[in-house]
Amino acid sequence: MKTLIPEEFLPLLQDLGEQVLDGTSLSQCVVRLCEQLTRRCSYPLVWVAIRESDGDLSVYARAADPGLNPDSSWLTDEERHCMDSVLNTQKTLHLQAERDRTGETPCLAGGRPYPAQLVVPLRTRDLIIGVLALYGTQRNAFDSVTIQWVETFARHVSIILSLAAVRKETAARIFHLTHHDPLTDLPNRILFADRLKQALARAKRYGRGVGVLFVDLDQFKSINDSLGHETGDAALKIVAERLVRCVRSTDTIARLSGDEFAVVLSDLAQGQDAGHVAQKVLDAVCRPAIVGDRTIPITASIGIALYPFDAADPDALLAQADRAMYRAKEKGGRCHQFWSADMDVQAFDRRTFERSRDSKR
Repeated sequence: MKTLIPEEFLPLLQDLGEQVLDGTSLSQCVVRLCEQLTRRCSYPLVWVAIRESDGDLSVYARAADPGLNPDSSWLTDEERHCMDSVLNTQKTLHLQAERDRTGETPCLAGGRPYPAQLVVPLRTRDLIIGVLALYGTQRNAFDSVTIQWVETFARHVSIILSLAAVRKETAARIFHLTHHDPLTDLPNRILFADRLKQALARAKRYGRGVGVLFVDLDQFKSINDSLGHETGDAALKIVAERLVRCVRSTDTIARLSGDEFAVVLSDLAQGQDAGHVAQKVLDAVCRPAIVGDRTIPITASIGIALYPFDAADPDALLAQADRAMYRAKEKGGRCHQFWSADMDVQAFDRRTFERSRDSKR
């Protein structure tokens, strides 16, 4: 026999579907669902755990009592155990507090002031999305009929949320494709510009420096011409991997085009730090690359521009680093050059920063 969802719950499904169609984020959809289950359906406490694409769980909770103010770190060990059990078995878990000798109904294990709990899997035919947990104010709040329609309700919720999850993953994939280089998977020029803008904003706020390195491989065209673009692309991937190992996770490496790369060095204390990184990059990049049975010699030239000394505008900084790179090439390549000749010894102390910043106004 088909289980019917009570009429008062149907508007929740309609609202959830409209939220997804309107482009509301998955997290906002789940929070709204929890709020409506507590406010409109009189469940004193509701939480939902959603499995993210990376396997981690995000927990959203709402309580009728604002004093509880639950969040993802608020779940007890018992509740996390219930969540794991339902995720692993994909079966509903129904808990009731045991009556004590006085006939009163005590709390559930874990100290929740409710005598009944229902934890239902959120799943479609092919996908386990997470769990939905409801609490009741009476020990018999969840009888067999209620459990059946809650499970049906949860399946409808799962189908709707799966659409939101797919849209979220699709949007993330599109963002990645439009902001990363398809060959090396490094940030492209668009993402590089955004990261540089953010680094400059932080530097202005905290009185620090930012370095921009423009890295260009020496005579790389001859590799493509003599060995073919497939071999050249393989060499570029090797260079990209070497560059990543030279900087901090807070820095940004991008492939701008062809054999041109750029680096944002954030939170610099002194100009010579950018020079140290540039030399580290040269030491890493200027080694032969093994592609198949070929040994390909690789060298590079690097130009360096610094905020706040050289410029405060991101486009100007990149342009100055580019020009400094050509100075390095004029000296024979396989070296780095600062846009300002004395920057390799200049310190980014606060007084120097203020003087340089004022001079750019």
